[in-house]
Amino acid sequence: IYNLFMYNLSSKNKKLLIVVLFIFILVSSLSLIETEYYFMSPGPPYQWDIDFGEIKNYQFDGSLFQLTVRRDEANLLIYLWSMVNDSYDLYPREVILPDGVTPQELSEISIQNMRTSENVAIAVALKNLGFDITSKGDGVAVVGILDDSPVRDKLKKGDLLISINNKSISTATEFISTLRTYSIGETISIGLMREVDEIKKDLSIETTLIEHVEYEGEPMVGFLATTVNQRFDFPFEIDIKTGNVGGPSAGLMMALNVYNNLTQDDITNSLIIAGTGTIEIDGSVGPVGGIRQKVIAAKRAGSQLILVPTANFKEASPFSTDETAIVAVDSFEEALKVISDYSSR
Repeated sequence: IYNLFMYNLSSKNKKLLIVVLFIFILVSSLSLIETEYYFMSPGPPYQWDIDFGEIKNYQFDGSLFQLTVRRDEANLLIYLWSMVNDSYDLYPREVILPDGVTPQELSEISIQNMRTSENVAIAVALKNLGFDITSKGDGVAVVGILDDSPVRDKLKKGDLLISINNKSISTATEFISTLRTYSIGETISIGLMREVDEIKKDLSIETTLIEHVEYEGEPMVGFLATTVNQRFDFPFEIDIKTGNVGGPSAGLMMALNVYNNLTQDDITNSLIIAGTGTIEIDGSVGPVGGIRQKVIAAKRAGSQLILVPTANFKEASPFSTDETAIVAVDSFEEALKVISDYSSR
């Protein structure tokens, strides 16, 4: 059949078929070759369904999109594509995947960070609606350490961090918000518990804060962490259907969605609004990775207003146009004011 098919093709069509087959084989081959990089590209904007149970809630006509990115290991094909496509960024593997952490563990950590962010976002929204919300955790567990971290030989996977400069820390959000009160280059003391020969020992280390690998001007220690047994005391059940999306960067927009669903007046005034930013229990908004990709995704969705953390504004602002305003915010309360001012113009 193949010979008959080739026999019936004209010489020109045969050459075209050979070229197509060559390109197909080349592309397929490139996609099978691994590199030492991860890539980041624009992901779909989400407005997740929220289950409020029996509590009265209100639908709204506008949009409050949470922005996402696609992050995965880059094969050679994607690596080359990233060289010519401005919406793709490449990161060395060790920046995304610390030594001793598998891709599966990284995914699980990312999903756990999303769940924590979801609860913090709900707490922030309810606090701003007048509810008294409390939360507790049993400390911050170290789950991976970056290759170039100054604590690489000081911390170990499984360490339970409980204080910064003698200030008690019970959750990862507390750890991050406390860390932001210090500057890059400052030395801090971290109190921790470590199991040695099946005995838990209280220890402390000192380390100098370095600049975050993704967020310019932000301090970091240089490890991946998760809260152990974090609990929230909510007056009623709220479930944000986030699916398998991971990471903490949707915190601000989840809080805004919960808030808007529980207030009778639509804060969006039917506008298409998108945004990104982590959220801490005090309502402060923190920086995120992949800001270019997220802004590109927001503009593709027709967003009229895009909220970004102040730390990310410099990179995001060049995408602002007459049709799309990009505004920096530092807190949940400021985000509400920006939306109110913009939607009431």
